[in-house]
Amino acid sequence: MLALISVADLGTRVATWWATRPVHTRVLLVFATTVFIIELVLRRVAPDSRVYATWTKVFQTIGKFWTAVILSAVYFLSVSFVSVFMKLRGKDLLDRRLDPEPTFWRPHEPNPLGERTAVRHQF
Repeated sequence: MLALISVADLGTRVATWWATRPVHTRVLLVFATTVFIIELVLRRVAPDSRVYATWTKVFQTIGKFWTAVILSAVYFLSVSFVSVFMKLRGKDLLDRRLDPEPTFWRPHEPNPLGERTAVRHQF
């Protein structure tokens, strides 16, 4: 059964939730809400204005910066994780060992599709 909540009870719940948040969370929520409302107002009222163009350019610049930071962190973490994992297993996927050999030539394994088919389907 669906319980009906009065407006006063809903207001009390929201106020209690808001009061229990840490200060930095409340500041960030107020900032994010303000930015969101300004974006909606500018998009609706003045989509071709210079203010909206500058506003958009600022946030696109911030977005490009944080995209680079996040992608760099993801790349570093994933590559370092794979590197550590492969070192622990003792694998060298690039076959970089330099054992004394008469030649460093590695024999080529022929394509199982045949020579003529392999030329047409290189990738």
